[in-house]
Amino acid sequence: MQTLSPGLQRLVNLVEQHQAHLTVQKAAELMAMANIEEDELQPWADYAHPIQDGYGRKLAYHTQTFEIMVMTWNPGDFSSVHNHGYTQWGAVQVFGEVMHQVYANTGDTFRLSKKEILPYKSIAKVNNALIHQMGNVTNKPYLTLHMYGANEPHQTVTADMKIYELETGLVRKTQGGAFFNLTDAEAPVIDEMKPIDKETFVNQAAILMQYYCRYQADEIKLRRAALLHKLEQMACDKVGV
Repeated sequence: MQTLSPGLQRLVNLVEQHQAHLTVQKAAELMAMANIEEDELQPWADYAHPIQDGYGRKLAYHTQTFEIMVMTWNPGDFSSVHNHGYTQWGAVQVFGEVMHQVYANTGDTFRLSKKEILPYKSIAKVNNALIHQMGNVTNKPYLTLHMYGANEPHQTVTADMKIYELETGLVRKTQGGAFFNLTDAEAPVIDEMKPIDKETFVNQAAILMQYYCRYQADEIKLRRAALLHKLEQMACDKVGV
């Protein structure tokens, strides 16, 4: 594994010193205290990641209770909508102007509850209750730093992660990245989503269409046609056709 930079090593040391009492708030504070610079993340950058993945994802450090990852975002890159497996406390520091969307899975519908731009070097709190999505809507690539932790040991803290596939209404479970277009073997279906708020679906459809235009694979043509059909049905239902 790549040798940690001074800032990342400070973060590891701080987590190990405070691990018995970690919360999402404390995790964010420790990440700020580590004072990590963008250049320190470059050894884990993956600007040449496959288009189908949607973003780059490299593990920098891990134990049975926490892991540190570096994500790479080229212009137009987006994650799928997801939670964070066994994560009980964590934080994300961004080194770009990052689109961040938070979803609510309470009440009668699944809906987009917050849409924001995270400013450069800001830190967001993360745990397994958070359902969110990140993406790059700028014209420049950038990196983000992710820390995920749990109070009990796990082989992989982010395992058992759920992906909310709005285009099909299915919930999948994966042990890997929050990517679009995962197969049943990569991410088996474990549940059906509750009804999706229409504005939320349209917002996600716009993101998916950009992905479909970038990744011109045969199976994508079928997904694109299915998405367009759903949007057409939604429009016709709205006007009573």
